[in-house]
Amino acid sequence: MLNYLNKVPKPIIIENIKEQLQIRLVQSLQNKEEILISYYRDGMVHDMYINVLHIEPMSRTIYCTDAFELNTEIKLNELINMH
Repeated sequence: MLNYLNKVPKPIIIENIKEQLQIRLVQSLQNKEEILISYYRDGMVHDMYINVLHIEPMSRTIYCTDAFELNTEIKLNELINMH
């Protein structure tokens, strides 16, 4: 019940911000640098430090490792911000 109360609507991301996020992802992949991202999933906004391993353009998926070096997948349409 409480989880339902904490849910928020998905933020709207405009096209030029999406392009900037994608450029920053590619830079992170090329430079092997850790980045802090915010993504929207299941009605909640999550923050996570990641290292980008691969970006799959066909499935629009980011394959990465988190701060604990666990493999994680994030859809590009879930991504809302990078810090």
